[in-house]
Amino acid sequence: MSECITQPTISQGEISPKGLQRGGKVTEVVVSSTTWTALPPVALSQRNAICVQNQSNIEIKTNYESFEPLPLGYVGITIGVGQERFYDITDSIILYAKAQAGSPTITVEEIS
Repeated sequence: MSECITQPTISQGEISPKGLQRGGKVTEVVVSSTTWTALPPVALSQRNAICVQNQSNIEIKTNYESFEPLPLGYVGITIGVGQERFYDITDSIILYAKAQAGSPTITVEEIS
Protein backbone atom coordinates (compact mmCIF):
# COMPACT_ATOMS: atom_id res chain seq x y z
CA MET A 1 0.00 0.00 0.00
CA SER A 2 1.44 3.39 -0.94
CA GLU A 3 0.75 6.58 0.96
CA CYS A 4 -0.27 9.73 -0.83
CA ILE A 5 1.65 12.81 0.30
CA THR A 6 0.34 16.19 -0.73
CA GLN A 7 2.50 19.28 -1.02
CA PRO A 8 1.35 22.49 0.68
CA THR A 9 0.08 25.31 -1.50
CA ILE A 10 2.22 28.43 -1.19
CA SER A 11 0.68 31.82 -1.84
CA GLN A 12 2.79 34.86 -2.50
CA GLY A 13 2.03 38.56 -2.42
CA GLU A 14 1.37 41.40 -0.01
CA ILE A 15 -0.87 40.70 2.93
CA SER A 16 -2.54 43.42 4.97
CA PRO A 17 -4.58 42.53 8.08
CA LYS A 18 -8.17 43.69 7.78
CA GLY A 19 -8.74 46.96 9.62
CA LEU A 20 -5.07 47.78 10.12
CA GLN A 21 -3.15 50.22 7.98
CA ARG A 22 0.39 51.49 8.03
CA GLY A 23 0.11 54.52 10.22
CA GLY A 24 0.06 55.89 13.68
CA LYS A 25 0.80 58.81 15.91
CA VAL A 26 2.93 59.28 19.04
CA THR A 27 1.99 62.03 21.50
CA GLU A 28 3.51 63.10 24.82
CA VAL A 29 0.83 64.02 27.34
CA VAL A 30 1.22 65.70 30.74
CA VAL A 31 -1.08 63.95 33.22
CA SER A 32 -2.54 65.75 36.25
CA SER A 33 -3.05 64.40 39.74
CA THR A 34 -6.15 66.54 40.28
CA THR A 35 -8.22 65.92 37.12
CA TRP A 36 -8.56 63.20 34.48
CA THR A 37 -6.62 63.94 31.26
CA ALA A 38 -7.68 62.64 27.82
CA LEU A 39 -5.07 60.40 26.13
CA PRO A 40 -4.37 62.01 23.71
CA PRO A 41 -6.45 65.20 23.74
CA VAL A 42 -7.45 64.56 20.08
CA ALA A 43 -7.73 60.93 18.94
CA LEU A 44 -6.16 59.74 15.68
CA SER A 45 -8.79 59.25 12.99
CA GLN A 46 -9.53 55.56 12.27
CA ARG A 47 -7.52 54.40 15.28
CA ASN A 48 -7.55 50.66 16.02
CA ALA A 49 -5.42 50.49 19.16
CA ILE A 50 -3.56 52.60 21.70
CA CYS A 51 -0.49 51.97 23.84
CA VAL A 52 0.20 54.07 26.96
CA GLN A 53 3.84 54.10 28.07
CA ASN A 54 4.70 55.41 31.51
CA GLN A 55 8.40 56.29 31.58
CA SER A 56 7.89 58.78 34.42
CA ASN A 57 8.73 58.12 38.07
CA ILE A 58 5.06 58.38 39.10
CA GLU A 59 2.33 55.73 38.92
CA ILE A 60 -0.73 56.57 36.79
CA LYS A 61 -4.22 55.15 36.51
CA THR A 62 -6.35 54.88 33.37
CA ASN A 63 -10.09 54.66 32.79
CA TYR A 64 -12.11 54.81 29.62
CA GLU A 65 -15.64 55.82 28.92
CA SER A 66 -17.07 57.04 25.65
CA PHE A 67 -18.34 60.37 27.02
CA GLU A 68 -16.69 61.40 30.29
CA PRO A 69 -14.21 59.97 32.78
CA LEU A 70 -15.88 57.91 35.48
CA PRO A 71 -15.37 57.36 38.34
CA LEU A 72 -13.97 60.66 39.56
CA GLY A 73 -11.52 59.36 42.20
CA TYR A 74 -8.06 57.86 41.73
CA VAL A 75 -9.26 54.40 40.69
CA GLY A 76 -8.74 52.35 37.54
CA ILE A 77 -6.06 50.26 35.86
CA THR A 78 -2.59 51.01 37.22
CA ILE A 79 0.35 51.64 34.90
CA GLY A 80 3.43 51.56 37.08
CA VAL A 81 6.77 53.26 36.64
CA GLY A 82 8.45 52.08 33.41
CA GLN A 83 5.42 50.02 32.32
CA GLU A 84 3.05 50.19 29.36
CA ARG A 85 -0.49 49.07 28.68
CA PHE A 86 -2.05 48.23 25.32
CA TYR A 87 -5.73 48.89 24.62
CA ASP A 88 -7.61 47.50 21.62
CA ILE A 89 -9.90 50.53 21.27
CA THR A 90 -11.10 52.69 18.40
CA ASP A 91 -11.11 56.47 17.97
CA SER A 92 -14.68 56.71 19.27
CA ILE A 93 -13.52 55.71 22.78
CA ILE A 94 -11.64 58.27 24.86
CA LEU A 95 -9.04 57.00 27.30
CA TYR A 96 -8.30 59.07 30.42
CA ALA A 97 -5.40 59.08 32.89
CA LYS A 98 -4.73 60.52 36.32
CA ALA A 99 -1.39 60.67 38.15
CA GLN A 100 -0.81 59.47 41.69
CA ALA A 101 0.94 62.79 42.39
CA GLY A 102 2.53 65.66 40.48
CA SER A 103 2.29 66.09 36.71
CA PRO A 104 4.23 63.33 34.90
CA THR A 105 4.67 63.23 31.12
CA ILE A 106 3.69 59.94 29.46
CA THR A 107 3.82 58.68 25.87
CA VAL A 108 0.65 57.71 23.99
CA GLU A 109 1.06 55.68 20.79
CA GLU A 110 -1.99 55.28 18.55
CA ILE A 111 -2.11 52.63 15.83
CA SER A 112 -4.27 52.91 12.72
